[in-house]
Amino acid sequence: METYFGLTLSVRDQVAYLVFDFPNEKFNKLSTPVMESLNRAIDWMNNNASTIKACIISSAKDGIFIVGADIDEIKNITDAKLGEQGAAAGQAIFSKLEKLPFPVVCVIDGACMGGGTELSLACHYRLATDSPKTKIGLPEVMLGIIPGFGGTQRLPRLIGLQRSLPLILSGKTLDAVRAYKTCMVDKVIPANFYEKYAQEFVTEILNGKSKKYTERRKVKGLVNVLLETVGKGIIYSQARKSVLKETKGHYPAPLRALQSVKEGFSKPLDEGLKIEAKYLGEMIVTPISKNLIRIFRLTEDIKKSTGVADKKITVPQIRYSGVLGAGVMGGGIAYLFSDNNVEVRLKDINHQAIGLGLDASRKLYERKLKQRRLTKMQLKRKMAYITGTLDYQGFGRTELIVEAIVENMDIKKQVIAEISKHVNDECIVASNTSSLSITEMATAYKRPENFVGMHFFNPVHRMPLVEIIRGKKTSDRSVAAIYSFSKKLGKTPIVVNDGAGFLVNRLLMPYLNEAGFLLEEGVKIEAMDKVMTDFGMPMGPALLIDEVGIDVAYKVGKIFENAFGARVQGSHALEKLNADKRLGKKGKLGFYIHGDKRAVVDEKVYALIDIKGDGSVSKEEMVQRMTYPMINEAAMCLAEGIVNSVDDIEIGMIFGTGFPPFRGGLMRYADSEGIEKIVNVLETYTQKFGARFKPCDFLLDMKKSGKKFYN
Repeated sequence: METYFGLTLSVRDQVAYLVFDFPNEKFNKLSTPVMESLNRAIDWMNNNASTIKACIISSAKDGIFIVGADIDEIKNITDAKLGEQGAAAGQAIFSKLEKLPFPVVCVIDGACMGGGTELSLACHYRLATDSPKTKIGLPEVMLGIIPGFGGTQRLPRLIGLQRSLPLILSGKTLDAVRAYKTCMVDKVIPANFYEKYAQEFVTEILNGKSKKYTERRKVKGLVNVLLETVGKGIIYSQARKSVLKETKGHYPAPLRALQSVKEGFSKPLDEGLKIEAKYLGEMIVTPISKNLIRIFRLTEDIKKSTGVADKKITVPQIRYSGVLGAGVMGGGIAYLFSDNNVEVRLKDINHQAIGLGLDASRKLYERKLKQRRLTKMQLKRKMAYITGTLDYQGFGRTELIVEAIVENMDIKKQVIAEISKHVNDECIVASNTSSLSITEMATAYKRPENFVGMHFFNPVHRMPLVEIIRGKKTSDRSVAAIYSFSKKLGKTPIVVNDGAGFLVNRLLMPYLNEAGFLLEEGVKIEAMDKVMTDFGMPMGPALLIDEVGIDVAYKVGKIFENAFGARVQGSHALEKLNADKRLGKKGKLGFYIHGDKRAVVDEKVYALIDIKGDGSVSKEEMVQRMTYPMINEAAMCLAEGIVNSVDDIEIGMIFGTGFPPFRGGLMRYADSEGIEKIVNVLETYTQKFGARFKPCDFLLDMKKSGKKFYN
């Protein structure tokens, strides 16, 4: 056996076994030392090729093949030439692997991302196990770079442009079955005893039965063949349109990846690889790439965190849960829990409400069924995790109760006091409130240390963030349990301290409020919303208010006014629409008319708003008036200890509101604008518009000392 850093090489019965196992890590990554080890292992096999008939590449990690290159190495590259040279060096090693004089079979069991996928493409055959952990993809564009170890060149040559471009340009991942259907892998094998099936596959190849695998990869059908040859221009044109529609031009990496494919596909592979390396070097040094990599690192840190100072705290496993309220949020939470194999008792006051909650869950599962992401049997099994009830029967064994009833403190406290009689002393109760005090609610629970906020965002199954709110008496155990459970649900959690609106809604408040003032000044709804989508937000503020619900936004606004006084005095626009009984998207009518296909501005809104201007506000002023107060509010949250770090604000804003990741988050954006400029503009707007723009002491001190949020 040959042992190298991060991998071992052994030969049995004339088959070489190359096994990746990065030391002291849960993941395999292609760091520089590992790539050097791989190069040496390939050289050894070349030198001993006369005694080797085949090679099988696999991983010793549970549920992980290779997650890609070492992100820490990528983030430190600031010279485009060095980035190009690094890519070329990796490409050379993979090309050497590809040229081994015997069949090389890659066995993918678990996550196979980026450089791991590119390594597999340099092998002659690819097997994927049927493990649910098996995911294959090229997510580099999501880090602001392009595949640099051959991905933009080998994948199109393997499966054609039409199948490969969506994977290269979107960064999406495939499970084993979908990877097989796209011909990215040659066979799906059982995860149990996959070594045996890999050996049988090698025997089959050595017995001359490789043609059936190589033939199925080829593009089929006359139309497809014509498109892949004489019609390539159509494919590239449509791909470019799709990228621009998705990214709105804010993310250059997908376009550069497309250019790499376009320029290299018709050339010999070696020339195509040089083009890819050059473009990788260009992308790796961009500020956008550095911002996206930093955000990725923050999410990786969350995976390792417990949510509390004690990194070794023991948390209870949550297998049995209850949800109070079968409305939009309650039904969504029940679906999320059941989809992650957690039993849920869904309680409401009548059978009709329970039925609506169950129906909402079923519709989400049926959508998955239609997309072939689960079977009918799996749908039945998942739905069986949810049971409805009008009383507290079965709540005695629950480990977690999530309260998702009407946003009224008195009613919530009454229900929480009632829960206390029916649950065991270890049960954690979490409120899904978006703005009410967790500390006050906890006074109604028999064990306030087991009471916590667990704020999901709507729609629950799609929005990635969970705000975990610590009340004054909430214990570390409760916080850590909900933090761990949120990660199990596939969510990104942040921990914040109790305070009106917590973090995300508090920062959204001045953004949405200012949108109302702009409308009163005569700015058109579609013009304002377009300014902010051009800025990078996923939707404009008026459409966002419709999504949230005008009644909800108005009610939360009143809570903020009570908490913060004159500086958050709301515009009258929302008040007028609320008085007109407009509910937003859920009622089909708000700022927009919401049809089945798309929303259009309702011109009647302008008659409801008391318009006092001609709408002559510049785009720059609109952006400043809606974003700078968010920065000001974030500074206050830091000063008050609502959050412990600027990183929490970045995660909350990106994953809770869709604040543009390419800008690095709200606080990175603040630093790029300059604290002095922000304070000066806020002071100017304070004189012009009033107290809602007054810069806080924290920002004023930063201006004086010349500090940034990130030093």
